[in-house]
Amino acid sequence: EDWASTVLGRPGFAPWHLLVAEADGDIMGACFLGVSGDNVWVNQLAVRRDQRRRGLGRALLVEAFRSGRAHGARTAELSTDSRTGALGLYEHVGMRVAETFVHLALELGGSSADSTPEDG
Repeated sequence: EDWASTVLGRPGFAPWHLLVAEADGDIMGACFLGVSGDNVWVNQLAVRRDQRRRGLGRALLVEAFRSGRAHGARTAELSTDSRTGALGLYEHVGMRVAETFVHLALELGGSSADSTPEDG
């Protein structure tokens, strides 16, 4: 119920933003889309673990792009961790790496003032 109100009840939601692959009444995979201007954004793509490598992810993405085009989208995007096993899938459906992100961290352990850098 919380998911339904958060996702399905949000302003601007349209039924085509949620694609579901099912067999015999069981959900095998889903793709949830967001739209901004002429861009469709793949917010989530999930395929049940025991159903992976059967083409469901590809089929969901292809349908997402088709639906986006039919509703005026000119581009499609998604963000993912570079270590995902799905990079090949995304490239197989025509997506290309457009940007990379850098993750930075600083260990702040202890209470010493020396462990925190001074403002520049």
